[in-house]
Amino acid sequence: MDSTHLTSHAVARLIGVSASAVLSWIDKGLLAAHRTPGGHRRVEKTSLVRFLRHHAMPIPPALAGANRILVIEGDRAARRHIQRVLRQHAPHLAVEMADGPVDGLLRIGLFRPDAIVLDTHVPGTNVVDLCSRIRSLPETEHIRIVVVATKPSQQIAAAYARAGAAACLARPLDPNRLLEILQRGTGRDAR
Repeated sequence: MDSTHLTSHAVARLIGVSASAVLSWIDKGLLAAHRTPGGHRRVEKTSLVRFLRHHAMPIPPALAGANRILVIEGDRAARRHIQRVLRQHAPHLAVEMADGPVDGLLRIGLFRPDAIVLDTHVPGTNVVDLCSRIRSLPETEHIRIVVVATKPSQQIAAAYARAGAAACLARPLDPNRLLEILQRGTGRDAR
């Protein structure tokens, strides 16, 4: 079994319910799952998180993916919007704000984020290079980077993917998409 799927018993232990409750949710179509060739049920972690959110149930830390988010955004209104979105949809996250790359780099060392939401338009900064440098250092290679662009083309998104970004999202941010990406966990293998 890979690390993105859980057995029904593992789901039960993780969220503190009986295995029969989990199987009932699966059978009723409330919790998405698939069957292995041997007939065992497997639940994708992202499906479990969606189910927990939909039913206003707490998300265990083991499923939380990124817990410490650093937002590097030069535009004050955009910073406030991202902060508001994260507070509203994921109040359990610790969020720090930086108003540019220099402030952001300092905060990476102090705050030690699991993920960075990075504005693609930072005057005087090659953001693709910044993304690549963050992912190339052993101390920061685990950080999941989500870049935000006004109108990202496929070429722009591909450049950021090559630089190590997990995703390139368009403005205005879709909070569910952002949280889904942050939820996957951190590191290069989590993409």
